[in-house]
Order: sequence, then structure tokens, then C-alpha cells
Amino acid sequence: MDLSFLKWPIIIGVIALVGWLASSGGVNYMYKKFTASQPGVNAQTDAVDESGLSRLGGYCLMLFKYDKAMMVYETAVSRYPDGKNVWYNKYQMARCADKLSDYRKEVNILRELMDANAHSIDDRVPVNDNLRLRAEKLVEMHELEKR
Repeated sequence: MDLSFLKWPIIIGVIALVGWLASSGGVNYMYKKFTASQPGVNAQTDAVDESGLSRLGGYCLMLFKYDKAMMVYETAVSRYPDGKNVWYNKYQMARCADKLSDYRKEVNILRELMDANAHSIDDRVPVNDNLRLRAEKLVEMHELEKR
């Protein structure tokens, strides 16, 4: 049986799906999906939802939707404070704060990461020397300590 006539409808369908996921409607759908269940009820569902929120935040960063990414990461951190990705999510929040020019918040997050020595917990977070250098540079450039 020749199914080659399905090739183009499938390709067009996949492109339409990816386009919809890149839109605000798609991002909002995924956000609602990952926040639908109550945290703390089922450990497996919590792990899937936290991981999904982390990936969704990264997807928003990739789409240059920094406000949305910050909201997604804040939701992940507040819903799952003991989650597997919490330190990486906080680091990503610092990156979002940088892109949103909220340097005070970025410095506070970087200091929190340094105090917890987050690199020893999650290898995706840079070492404390890099975090400290970034925080000091922000404080110096934007005169944050003088306020």
C-alpha cells in the first residue's frame, strides 16, 4: 500500500503544531498542563511536572520571552522547593533577571546560589568563582550597593 500521499499533510501538520507551541497559546497550554496537579500528592507526578516546568522555562528563554520564562521558573521553584532542578531553575531565574535588567534581583539570586554552593548540588550551575565575578561586576557597573 502506497502511503506517500500522507507525507505533505504530515509535514504541514508538524509545522503547524510547532508554530502553535511557539505561540503564547501553546506556552500557556503547557504551563497549565504542568501546574494542573497539586504538589506533594504523587512524587512521580511532581518530578514530571517540575521537569516540565524547567524545560518550558528554557523554551521560553529560547523564544526570548523572558517575562514568561521568569514566571515559569518562579512557579517551579515555589511549587517544588526540594525538587531536583531547583538550583538550576534559580540560576536560570538569574539569567532572566539579567535580560529583564533587574540587576538587584540577579545579584540576590547569585548570592543565594553562592551561599548554598549550588554547583556542588547541581553541575549545571557555574562554580562560585564565576557567580561571584558576575555579581561583583553587576554591583560595580550598576552601583547596586549604594542604594
